Amino acid sequence: MRGNGGKRPNDTVQRIIEGATQAFAAGGFAGASVDEIAKTAGVNKASIYYHVGDKESLYGLVLHEIIQATLGRINDRLRPDQSPEEKLKSYILGIAETVEEHPPLPAVMMWAVSSGGQGLPEMVVGDLVQIYGLLVAILDEGVEAGIFERVDGLILYLMILCSLAIHKNVEAAWGEAREFAGLFQKLDGTLFNLVGQSLEGGVAGDVLKIVLKAIKK
Repeated sequence: MRGNGGKRPNDTVQRIIEGATQAFAAGGFAGASVDEIAKTAGVNKASIYYHVGDKESLYGLVLHEIIQATLGRINDRLRPDQSPEEKLKSYILGIAETVEEHPPLPAVMMWAVSSGGQGLPEMVVGDLVQIYGLLVAILDEGVEAGIFERVDGLILYLMILCSLAIHKNVEAAWGEAREFAGLFQKLDGTLFNLVGQSLEGGVAGDVLKIVLKAIKK
């Protein structure tokens, strides 16, 4: 990254990262233009090229910074004496905290996987290997301990990511979709209230319960 000598991103770079995250979440690498990123971030294109570089560099920076922050949150929670269930909880909570801070992140990561890695620098491929490999290691530990059933780690990883992301994005949109919400309430007020209650607070605990129910022996 240019312009900061490897230090913590300054305000301009942070705005660029946030704008790029939203743009890449909406259209993936191919669908996001530098013009759109600049508009979302509230900067001009020249500022992006000066502080970060081209679109490939920005895509890599967005993923690298956020995935590394997620790994940091997970590792801060993990302890050697934790059971596999506790480690899985630490993993899910670490991702949940990142989704709270960066709701578009899971969409960006899923675009990265579904596009076959288009535009991903080697460091980001390494990041994805780390975060997915950590989940596989936790699952393998649980299988070896006779606690977990052997399941497809990639499916479980995507399920965790999608559940947290969709919940957060629906929560964000719920208050704005007044026409939809009004019709929903009119058609089934009880179900409407249940959805509203579900969107209050975090969902990580429920995701953990569902995951454990699916994989525990």
